[in-house]
Amino acid sequence: MTERTPPSLLPTDLQPVPRRILVVEDSPLNQMLVTAILAQAGHRAETASNGLEAVLAAQAGGYDLILMDLSMPEMDGLTATRLLRELPGPPGRVPVVAMTADTDEADRVRCQDAGMNDHVAKPVDRALLLETVEKWLRAAASPVASAGFGPCAPAPPAAAGEVLDREVLAQLAQDLDAELLADVLRQFVEETRERVARIAAESDRAVLTREAHTLKSTAGTFGARTLCAAARALEMACRASLAEQGGSGMEEDGAADTVEGLRGEIPRLAGDAIAAYRAAGYPV
Repeated sequence: MTERTPPSLLPTDLQPVPRRILVVEDSPLNQMLVTAILAQAGHRAETASNGLEAVLAAQAGGYDLILMDLSMPEMDGLTATRLLRELPGPPGRVPVVAMTADTDEADRVRCQDAGMNDHVAKPVDRALLLETVEKWLRAAASPVASAGFGPCAPAPPAAAGEVLDREVLAQLAQDLDAELLADVLRQFVEETRERVARIAAESDRAVLTREAHTLKSTAGTFGARTLCAAARALEMACRASLAEQGGSGMEEDGAADTVEGLRGEIPRLAGDAIAAYRAAGYPV
């Protein structure tokens, strides 16, 4: 686990009571972004890279809130939350808020059934994240803590045809100082190049599903609009392919063609996004 505690940038009269929050997320980029937002709000943010690390950390106690990604290696967020809820005493009652790029009703129900209190959508909206965090910190401090899911508001859509979502980038520029924003964008580009290479080389549908899911999340977080859409489509196509294989034991030609077509598009779209960052003046 790592810990980031830069000084708060909020006015004194707006600062909440500092709390200890565990950010469970396998993407270093998302870890950096979320912990920066929490630290600017005055909280002490620590990280775990998968559900197993989260359970081990939570057993020691001391956390006021856990932000939990769903799709992670070693142990996913749903399994981790179920195990957390079995812990005795305060560690088993810590509010858990899901962070997920999947925001449909079925995913909301899965989170709730696992014992999560709420969820926020990726790409992360700073205001909604902090609002949800404060809501559950207050609830946990209250004698009667309410349960149930709040609304998940996706980021506003960009104009059709744009490679980058300017509103997402503008929000990032407000949330992070210029040096940190440049740093996380460079790391995003480096991580994306590695992930795109794995997607191009991988044929296992389960592995492709995980890679596409993570690419969808990080691309959305950093405003790579068309790349995010393609990664989402690849994830859905891979899930459909896996469903076909589970039902008949064979993958239909149409599903295979869709997956291969999207795999072929993603390297080009990643290159377009990187070029667009540079054209916009970002040193990536």
